[in-house]
Amino acid sequence: MNQERKKILELVQKGKLSAQEAIILLEALEEDGEKNAPVSETLTTEPIQSEHTSFEEKEFEFKTEEKKQEEKTNKEDSFYTQLESAGEKIFDFVNNALNKIKHFDFQFNQSVDVPHTFQQAVTGIERIELDVANGPVRLVTWDQPEVRIECQAKVYRSEDREDARNYFLDNTVFSVEKEMLIFATQSKWMRVETVAYIPKENYKKISVRIFNGGITGEQLEAKYLTIKTTNGKVELSNIEGEKFDIDTVNGQIKLSNSNALQLEAETVNGAIDAIGDFESVDLQSFNGNISCTLTENNTNKFEAKAVTGNIKLIVPGNSSVDGDVRSNLGNYKLELDGIDVLHEKKEIIQKQVKFKRTGSDDHVIHVLADTKTGSVNIGEAKSTVV
Repeated sequence: MNQERKKILELVQKGKLSAQEAIILLEALEEDGEKNAPVSETLTTEPIQSEHTSFEEKEFEFKTEEKKQEEKTNKEDSFYTQLESAGEKIFDFVNNALNKIKHFDFQFNQSVDVPHTFQQAVTGIERIELDVANGPVRLVTWDQPEVRIECQAKVYRSEDREDARNYFLDNTVFSVEKEMLIFATQSKWMRVETVAYIPKENYKKISVRIFNGGITGEQLEAKYLTIKTTNGKVELSNIEGEKFDIDTVNGQIKLSNSNALQLEAETVNGAIDAIGDFESVDLQSFNGNISCTLTENNTNKFEAKAVTGNIKLIVPGNSSVDGDVRSNLGNYKLELDGIDVLHEKKEIIQKQVKFKRTGSDDHVIHVLADTKTGSVNIGEAKSTVV
């Protein structure tokens, strides 16, 4: 429960949840904890006045200790059961709230469609910033020396087409200056489907921020790539850069055929699937599975953490691995040839294995995979993935 409280507070600090939303979630979590609180296991006995300890007293003490140990195990099992139950209730609440946001346009009978295209010739752009309040974004590179942003807007609370068009233009920013492209729509009273065509260049930074909507992109090159969405899926392919920072509250993260020095991806409610060549990998999902395939033997560190999801890692064939795998209620499976187990723990509520595998070269992949209620699977590719 403390972990869930911490996660909610982190979301508030990052600005992904309002204080009011956090209070509602914390109250729901507190109510669930009170309903499922375990009965006190304290056992008190009156001191027995006697000159010696009888066989019956020793037997009673033994059974008392045995009972305490059993109740301790049951209590720990109950804790993780409560963790799953409370987590499900929280995400049911979050999903319901986000689905209302997702289907925002159904709340209004009247809306006006406004198609509009921004286009401008550009040279020397190094930074791109897209900030959309409501609507999906697609980012595409092309061979033209200009920026083209196609918008299909739906303006609510409006009946006149000209008024709707003026409202869209008044609440939309399109700017190209000082080597930076900025496109932003911040009004919650319109939904804008955006397709951004940008010149095929190696950018210093690409940043996309969406409140309600997914992001898709392909064939992008940027030193720093930052993607953040509150409610929506992130799907990227053939991306190259130094550092990728991908973050979503409710939605799946899918990254394929890409390479970067550093990959960080986090989702609260959704799965993560990454395929590519990365030197450092940090993946986290509170409620969802994590899957990663390393296509080249260049990774120094792989770290994945989940609460209710499974973790699957595929490393290149014949690579050297130094691994630490942990799971509380799940299990683990190591499908690697020639591993040496250094430490192994197989308790009911805590499982851990530390191992090493010496491959064909001296490069070592350091792996940490930790999940609370899911399972961990680590295998190797039989041939290099292209």
